[in-house]
Amino acid sequence: MSVILRCGPLEARDGEGRELYRGVVVEILEGKLTLLKGPSGSGKTTLLRQLVGLNATEGCVRRLAGRDYTQKILPCWRGAVTLLMQDSPVLPGTIEHNLRFPFSCRSAEGRLFDDERAAELLDIVGLGGIPMDRSAGALSGGERHRLALVRGLLWSPSILVADEPLSGLDTVRAQRCFDLLLEFAHRPGRAVLCVLHDAVLGRGTDRTLNLVNGRLEAG
Repeated sequence: MSVILRCGPLEARDGEGRELYRGVVVEILEGKLTLLKGPSGSGKTTLLRQLVGLNATEGCVRRLAGRDYTQKILPCWRGAVTLLMQDSPVLPGTIEHNLRFPFSCRSAEGRLFDDERAAELLDIVGLGGIPMDRSAGALSGGERHRLALVRGLLWSPSILVADEPLSGLDTVRAQRCFDLLLEFAHRPGRAVLCVLHDAVLGRGTDRTLNLVNGRLEAG
């Protein structure tokens, strides 16, 4: 098993100035779905945001597949290490616009939107019956989570980082979405790091990282 991503050291404090963690280094293994666990308030979401470069970090070294990413090329890192946010925000416009938008950005670097794969994934997650010209803002919370998952899988980053991607889903749909994450994680040159509160699905992951008492340890 090889380390495909290494990022750190990272440190963070909460809104009251309490230290959440310090000196944390995240290592993600290629071809694995890694579960990030920790008690409420331990800083899991903060850690994920730092990992993808959304929160400021000083002295952090980012390495992906043997390449170092400096602050100057942070947009390239974000294109390769992509976050599915906990609240699954959507852009103004249609479902199709939300799926296509990333491919119009500079970070797309030649990626092309795959209509057939999009339709296939939408069917698998239970969104296939919704017209693509429907406003994404009209979707429920669970539907937004599934739309974000489809968008992330279509984008196909090296590392997919997911913060509670299965929230608001019934058992059957949650399992289908989890299976998609697992299949993606097992591809060569790919990996997934996610936070899940479903203990049953969590047991299906390949590896666990525990964020407890300011330390990150493999479980």
